[in-house]
Amino acid sequence: MGAPRAPPREREGRRVDVSADRVFISYRRADSGGWARSLHDKLEEQLGAGRAFRDVAMEGGMDFVQHVESLLDRCDVLLAIIGKSWASITDADGHRRLDDPDDLVRREIARALQRPDVQVIPVLVGGAHMPTKDELPPDLAPLIQRQACELTDSRWEYDVEILTRRVRDLLGEKPRRRSRVGRPILWAAAIAIVLGGSLLLALPALRSEGTPATRAATLSNPTLDRNINFGQYLDRKELSRGSYRPAALARSGVLVSFDFRIQGYRGERLPLRWQLIDTGSGDQVAQSRDVSIVPEADDDQGTWDVWVPVPPGADQRYFVQVQLYDSDGDVPIARLRTATFAGPG
Repeated sequence: MGAPRAPPREREGRRVDVSADRVFISYRRADSGGWARSLHDKLEEQLGAGRAFRDVAMEGGMDFVQHVESLLDRCDVLLAIIGKSWASITDADGHRRLDDPDDLVRREIARALQRPDVQVIPVLVGGAHMPTKDELPPDLAPLIQRQACELTDSRWEYDVEILTRRVRDLLGEKPRRRSRVGRPILWAAAIAIVLGGSLLLALPALRSEGTPATRAATLSNPTLDRNINFGQYLDRKELSRGSYRPAALARSGVLVSFDFRIQGYRGERLPLRWQLIDTGSGDQVAQSRDVSIVPEADDDQGTWDVWVPVPPGADQRYFVQVQLYDSDGDVPIARLRTATFAGPG
């Protein structure tokens, strides 16, 4: 399959051939062609011409598959652009493309996942969410363990800057000085979205005494308690009802509990955010204010829970997505999603 792979030059586990196409953009034209084109243009602007590749950057007459595979064999980062229909698009016979072992997008991502020296980043666009393990063929199952970045139309410049910083870091390049303009607007927007929210209490901040080599985080084993109103949640947490109106206390919701393990982030304030997603439309129905987990040790673990308000309507189905971010609040370092559930009747 493809052209013979030239042995890379190694330096601390990374290649140093900076003249090669270092960033490979994988996407489906019918699902995210416009997003891929715009992202490619921005990466070319930020990283330099020829540093990012997408399939239209080919001369006529090339062996398409062979050329793509040769590029995959020398890239350092693969960006898997995932739109809302990425996993469900079908071919002319009505078969799901992702189920075809010869589907080019599947082959691109699977080939990159097989290589330990390639960083694969899912890039969610147009309000898409990470596919579940059941939606992926076995050779793409490791994709759900990779931390995703999100690109939105309303925050395009900001989101692309965050993704570019991550790519630069993976390529071992010095990042540009980053402007802080726009962060207060982002925080204000996040606060304004939520009418209700979780009452999680942040752990006390600790002074970091050096950063261990291992930095990793996982959120796992989610459990879902349905039909718990806000007042009942306060009672469970032994919190006072005194400052809340009866309408707020009666608001219906679910309680999501999960385990966390965080390594290498001792003393750092890591934002935790949840989103309530309508499975039918893919729209975000509610979003939390930022709360924080501050690990007390280099390897910290425990349990956490969030209460999520859910609109009434037994015919509606939802899931909750929870994400833990780095200390800048920019890049997700762990995520989970609950099973789908029906709204209260």
